[in-house]
Amino acid sequence: MKKQRDLLTYSLLWRLLSIAILAEGIYLVLDLIFSLRYRNYQIQWLWNRYLLYFVLASCIILGTHYIQRLLNIRFPWDKSVRIRFLVQFFSYTLWVLLLSTVIRNGIFKRIIYSSSMFINLDDEIIINSVATCIVLSTVSLDLGVFLLNKWRYSLVQIERFKKENIEFHLEMLKTQVNPHFLFNNLNTLSSLIYTNQDTAAEFVRQLAKVYRYVLENRTKELVTLQEELTFLQSYIYLMDLRFGNNLRIHTQLPDSLHTYAIAPLTLQMLIENAIKHNIVSQKKPFEIRIFQEQSYLIIQNPLQLKPVKEFSSQIGLKNIRSRYRFITDRAVEIIDDGIHFTVKIPLLEGNYSFTEQPAIL
Repeated sequence: MKKQRDLLTYSLLWRLLSIAILAEGIYLVLDLIFSLRYRNYQIQWLWNRYLLYFVLASCIILGTHYIQRLLNIRFPWDKSVRIRFLVQFFSYTLWVLLLSTVIRNGIFKRIIYSSSMFINLDDEIIINSVATCIVLSTVSLDLGVFLLNKWRYSLVQIERFKKENIEFHLEMLKTQVNPHFLFNNLNTLSSLIYTNQDTAAEFVRQLAKVYRYVLENRTKELVTLQEELTFLQSYIYLMDLRFGNNLRIHTQLPDSLHTYAIAPLTLQMLIENAIKHNIVSQKKPFEIRIFQEQSYLIIQNPLQLKPVKEFSSQIGLKNIRSRYRFITDRAVEIIDDGIHFTVKIPLLEGNYSFTEQPAIL
């Protein structure tokens, strides 16, 4: 409560100070201009004139503050900087010129002065020009604050992405090089060596392709869907030999999608995550489907959750979402309806960069 009261007091004092400074600024600027324009013009302090400028400054600040709040709703800076700048500039200008005319030549002329302070057209033009300059400065300052905040926010986002990207690469490599992955594949290989040497040799080749793809693409931001699917075939080959008919991975994608872009190892990590948390057995065969739905790549599996949940850091899913949030404004969607677990990956097309990021290992 005390903090809110202090904040309100600070806000009120700051607003009063702003009004006083603006009134003083208008007073001094006009005195300077007219002293240069008229040889006999005397610079002097008059309370009635300062009161005029104080009232004018109060109305300017309060009115522009209200206009700014309305524009933040109707024409936010994020949507179009150009439109917002023009609308705000013209709105402020109309408001300030209206105030200047009404207060100076209306209210104060009747109450304080027997005649207008400025008696010719040239003086009126000067006053209105000063008012327009004040408006332009105010709108430019508002734009500068917006751009500064946007720049600071983008720096924070970039740093956050770098951190999450490092976590993703570490998780990606741990997924491939962790003891369980090596043990399972070496165990499968050892059984094949004595029963089917040709299959064992093919298993080694496919395993080498998996590691080669991981090492070659671990620092890339995007790869083509064709590259990802080619790698996925090697990974599926390893899983088929490990689980047999207990695991079925169906890929139903048209060739027209192969030129689209995708973050590397996205599909593999989602399949690995599904196998990790669900039962894969002869009694409960596990099926994973990969297909297209409009402009999304769908990875879907039934929920056959293990009775004892394995530890999960959730880094994989979290970082997949973060990476796509950084690349595109289309979000990765994760849907758990109690029957199926579905992940929707946006298919990226157009001039996306396939540049590499700095290596971290």
